[in-house]
Amino acid sequence: MVNYPSLTESQQKDLPALIQPASLIVAKFEDSTHQLWHCQTVDGPMVLKLCNHQTIKTSTFWLGMNHLFEIDFPASLAHIDKTHHFLTEEGELQIPEHIASQASVFVLARYLDGEDVDFDHVSDDMVIQLAKHLAKLHHIKYSNWGAFHHAEFSGIQWSARLQHTISTLVELHSIIIPDQVLEQALQQATDLNIDTFVPIMLDLRWDQMLHQQGQLSAIVDMDAFVVGPRELELVLLEYQLNEHQAGIFIQYYQASAEWPDLTEQRFCYRLLLFLMNSLGETDVNKWMHAPIRW
Repeated sequence: MVNYPSLTESQQKDLPALIQPASLIVAKFEDSTHQLWHCQTVDGPMVLKLCNHQTIKTSTFWLGMNHLFEIDFPASLAHIDKTHHFLTEEGELQIPEHIASQASVFVLARYLDGEDVDFDHVSDDMVIQLAKHLAKLHHIKYSNWGAFHHAEFSGIQWSARLQHTISTLVELHSIIIPDQVLEQALQQATDLNIDTFVPIMLDLRWDQMLHQQGQLSAIVDMDAFVVGPRELELVLLEYQLNEHQAGIFIQYYQASAEWPDLTEQRFCYRLLLFLMNSLGETDVNKWMHAPIRW
């Protein structure tokens, strides 16, 4: 019998049998929170994601996610099948089939063909596809927010929890945040009054997607889906589009969904995302004053 890497006999007894030893997939980033293995099984090729607990423990991204949304990652992997099922039913892009998962240990999903999307080679068609995908998901409204499988916070709690999360991350962050920046962000967060929430992906990045022949073919990472304000997701995406791409995105998003005004929310969300190391930027002034695309 060929064993799955790092899994106990009981953990893998119900998994599809391997027909050869799994091969390690080289991590894209040094601080990747999972170790990935390509698995050839009797039921076809699959990908095994193993939790890297040491990396998760020191990740400011997951510290922010757990503090703000209380998703309890990586224990939340016990419910990752619900996210896979929801996105398969409601999204515009393909999602890997969920095979099995265990809280704080692993996720096994079916392998999907495709190449990683390169940030520097994003086509107009990819932008259009992403706009349609997000607009469709943003039509699904919730009055509460929080962990995707258990959104229990009321709208009135968003402002206070956002402020507390920003303040907590500032204290723990290795980069000193200018007082003026922090005060402005906290004041903006104080004034927020959000009453409608949608499914959002807080690690929305092009490298979380696959493409085939210039077309987006799949989203492959479900861990950071939560229920929250759509403006927060759009502020994250704003960093990843040039002016031309942003214009295309708005055009196709607006074809089916009303476009929100980000003016009174952008600054506090930008600081939150910086503190969570969302895209790896280390210059707070550059990040906070990045071009406004919409």
